[in-house]
Amino acid sequence: MKKLYLLLLVLCGFWVNAQTLYPYLQAPTTNSIYVNWKTESNVESIVEYGDSPTTLNTTVNGTNQIMTDTGYPANYYYHTVQITGLMANTKYYYRIRTGAAQSEVHSFKTIPAPGQAATADGHLRFLVLGDNQMRNEPRFDTLVASAKRKIAQRWGAGLDPSDNIALTVMMGDQVDVGTLDHYENVHFKKNRELSGLLPIQTLVGNHETYGTLAMQAYYDHYILDGMSYQGISSGTENYYANQVGNVLFIAMDTEHTSVQQLTWVAQIVEAANNDSTVTWIVSLGHRPYQAEQYVGDISPWVRNSAMPILTTSPKHILHIGAHHHLYHRGQLKNTPTYQIISGGVAWDQYWGMAAEQNFDDVQKTISNWIYQIIDVDVTNGTFDVEAYSIGSIYEWKDSELMDAFHKHTGVAVPAQPAVTNAFDGGDVNLPLTIESSDYTTTSSEELNSTQFMVGKTENFDIIEKDVYRDFEDLYGAGERPDLSVDVNAGVNITKLTIAENEIPNGQYFVKVRHRDKNLSWSEWSETKSFNVINSRFANTLIQLDTLSYRQNAPITVTFSDTPGNNRDWVALYREGETPGSATPSLLWAYTNGQVSGTHTFTAGIANSGRYYAALLENDGYTEIAARVYFYVGPNVTLTTTQQAYETGSDVVINFTDAPTLPLDWIGIYKVGQTPGNIGSTQWDYVTTANGSFTYSGLANGYYYAQYLLQDGYNTAGEKLFFQVGNQITQLGINRTIYNLNENIIATWTDAPGIIKDWLGIYHAGDEPNVDPLVSYTYFDGQPEGTKTIPDNNMPTQPGEYFIVIFTDDSYNEVSNRINFTMMDPTAGMDEFKGQDQLMVYPNPAKEGERTYIKSKYRIDQIDMFDMTGNLFYTSKNVNDYNFSLINQSLPTGTYILKIHSEKVHTVKIIVE
Repeated sequence: MKKLYLLLLVLCGFWVNAQTLYPYLQAPTTNSIYVNWKTESNVESIVEYGDSPTTLNTTVNGTNQIMTDTGYPANYYYHTVQITGLMANTKYYYRIRTGAAQSEVHSFKTIPAPGQAATADGHLRFLVLGDNQMRNEPRFDTLVASAKRKIAQRWGAGLDPSDNIALTVMMGDQVDVGTLDHYENVHFKKNRELSGLLPIQTLVGNHETYGTLAMQAYYDHYILDGMSYQGISSGTENYYANQVGNVLFIAMDTEHTSVQQLTWVAQIVEAANNDSTVTWIVSLGHRPYQAEQYVGDISPWVRNSAMPILTTSPKHILHIGAHHHLYHRGQLKNTPTYQIISGGVAWDQYWGMAAEQNFDDVQKTISNWIYQIIDVDVTNGTFDVEAYSIGSIYEWKDSELMDAFHKHTGVAVPAQPAVTNAFDGGDVNLPLTIESSDYTTTSSEELNSTQFMVGKTENFDIIEKDVYRDFEDLYGAGERPDLSVDVNAGVNITKLTIAENEIPNGQYFVKVRHRDKNLSWSEWSETKSFNVINSRFANTLIQLDTLSYRQNAPITVTFSDTPGNNRDWVALYREGETPGSATPSLLWAYTNGQVSGTHTFTAGIANSGRYYAALLENDGYTEIAARVYFYVGPNVTLTTTQQAYETGSDVVINFTDAPTLPLDWIGIYKVGQTPGNIGSTQWDYVTTANGSFTYSGLANGYYYAQYLLQDGYNTAGEKLFFQVGNQITQLGINRTIYNLNENIIATWTDAPGIIKDWLGIYHAGDEPNVDPLVSYTYFDGQPEGTKTIPDNNMPTQPGEYFIVIFTDDSYNEVSNRINFTMMDPTAGMDEFKGQDQLMVYPNPAKEGERTYIKSKYRIDQIDMFDMTGNLFYTSKNVNDYNFSLINQSLPTGTYILKIHSEKVHTVKIIVE
């Protein structure tokens, strides 16, 4: 996220004109467009336009909004003009005017009619740009200028970008904080190369929700109220749908998710499925579907709620996310759907900076600053995406192509492969290599992925191994943190090797399929069977389809690697009961000799409580697998009156649908604590299905409430998080004065426990919401811990600084600030002349100020005496050229210092 570097780039022809007004296009339709701009005075808002650059013969007047914010005392004039009555897919020329100031003549193009192309050769193109955020570095403006040059190279240097690009799609975090300063100087200023030529559509990112104005600045600047599709409007500017030609964009808000938004997504998808003018659906959301860096910092709402609805449509081709400042591309396993992170240019994100994990639904992760161009051939039914890099802090690139992917209609799917091993159900020993036939197809598409499935049953309802691999897998650092390694280089993905003792003995079934680069799967191969013998791996177990059931809901038990006796059996018992003739099970069923299989108890269990499933051998009571415990009862819901409470306030926890088992209880815990490992902060027994408890006297901190069953630590329902107090986290550092070659060791307690909490360093006197930071360091969301600030995150200049903790990738401070000083241990060495080897200054010093000691040679020890000769302070093993004394505890007077540095120096100092 937040490390500042000096990026030396040559921007040829960048802002060389003398414009005083800069237009910003948005909310285009087939017959209208909005033009916005900002001035410091004058409410006049005029657009002059026409069908040639020399015939601007139509004038439109608009409106003006005067905004106020820090640094803007009612002098931020935001002009809005809507031009209506236009022709679809038509180029117009225009300029904006306020008083005597006017812009140069620009052009724009209205979007094509539904289902139609934008260019004469039948194409429709879009520019995709990720996170912006950084105010004081020329990253995003460089990205925009590079994209403009690439568009000219690809489709004609003499053409306006609007001749070939219909729209710029921006993925949220267009600003670092919601302030007028950032909207003017981060979003609008850095988009000037294209914002007057291409309309921009935006998303809500997490950084739009911060700052003095927060989301109000978003609502004030963007015109999204009128966005609708087929008459379906979200009723909010936070999310919307927008059809351009034969492409439908579904722009979602990952920061304010809701059931209402999900219902709206379903309505849009249903309408698009019945709309012959929509060929492709592209969904958008700031937080991504998946991420291999800062693992877990995604949108579970997109992944688990929205995507299952989106993928019901065969038209859904691509989901674009952002939030992480890199590029990645993957594809969903069972639907022809790509998912990418667009690759913004904001705060640095490279390999080795956070928790990382290689996921099989991500084909490549590239830590570069990247933009995309989507190219849709409306006539021929193709959808192509190219991703271009301008490099990183380590290397500048001139729009180097880093990735390309596509979906073309009417392309034959790959041929059905075969498992080529001569399996006939007979015995095999491990290790075993399973091979598929070669990839073949009648199209020109190459092999992209394979999937091997090894199951315990012929219908694969019990899966032992499910191995999905792409021909390439870019993951992890190469020679530099911005380079990725292909971990699948040299791997033949048409073969699957099962290692010795990797799976248990028993009968298995295997099948394979091939996927091409058009995201089309072949048919599954015919199934073959083999029997593993001599394996020393045993994995007899039972599993449930979930661990929480409603009363009388079906309960499905899966068992595997049983001895294979006809009367092996599965049973359901109450918690605390022991299988035996005196303790009958609630429900049971024989395995009928199946080594692996499934049984569903369709009637379920009527009474709320805790239960377990057991696997027992040969009609007896010997358990041959670990029990699986589960809960039966209503879905307990906890709510609170507010998420954040003032210090000393009462906290009210409401509960509904409680099962009210004997001694059920609600416990309050600090974030990071686990019930059972530590006592709860406060608690209450629950005796009614619905109700509330009030908790008083909670100390400042981050907490969660949890419903727990029957005086134990088994849970029912989700955790409910809340906080008490504003500045909760306590931060400490190991010193307050550092040499430039030393590291800060930070220690904290009671942090929020969010993966993107971070330590920020600023110059003394700076304001985090306004001024640039010196460095940032994430600490993996630990509620308490210690972190050494890495060398490359330490200040590089002597001076005064402070360090503080921020939460959730925001500028919301959650800890105390700690001031510290950076000193240069070699500075001033040229000041020592002749026999002068030591400097003590200032001398005299004022009470409470520091006294600095600088030596030509390393200081070993410092002793301080009063004038009677009493030693009252000593510091040994200094081992440095510099040292400072803080005189705040010294009364005024004269003191003697003995400084051991090559020899003993005696210095008289005075404190006034």
